[in-house]
Amino acid sequence: MTVASHGRPAMEGPLIYGVWLRWGLLYVGQTREGERRLRDLPVGESHHLANTFPPEIWHKVVVIAWPRLAEAERLAGVLQPDLVGLALEHRLQNELRPLANSERRKSDGSWREVDWRASSSRGARTAHAVDDLFHAVRQVWDEAASRSEQDEHASAVCRVVFPETLLPQD
Repeated sequence: MTVASHGRPAMEGPLIYGVWLRWGLLYVGQTREGERRLRDLPVGESHHLANTFPPEIWHKVVVIAWPRLAEAERLAGVLQPDLVGLALEHRLQNELRPLANSERRKSDGSWREVDWRASSSRGARTAHAVDDLFHAVRQVWDEAASRSEQDEHASAVCRVVFPETLLPQD
């Protein structure tokens, strides 16, 4: 594990993450390349989120390195990490209904509502196989999501960042 310049462990490898606006959960995503995705996420290089909802209005970002949880060890050798990440992402999206994940653009440019229960995606097909890990992730997620700006929180498993505190103050 590398250490970022601010002295905290870098979040590398597979991750599940959420982005909140002040009024609620905006987006749930997952990545196999945590360091690259987290660097690119706010600048929109490889992701639409920053182009649609600029990072200046993001309230909170929660990042969970799920492979570091004990429950993940039971899945090692049984499921590929990318499939586990997709299953966790699907389960969180289905339960939490984040705004930016709730609709998809159709080929004609219009929008359709996402029906998570009817999904036949790889993540949806695997979601049942990650029950124990999902419950562990959800516990960490709920605790992290309830943190305020005054609660400094960084661990080997989870990091909570408040982007507006990182912006230069006038």
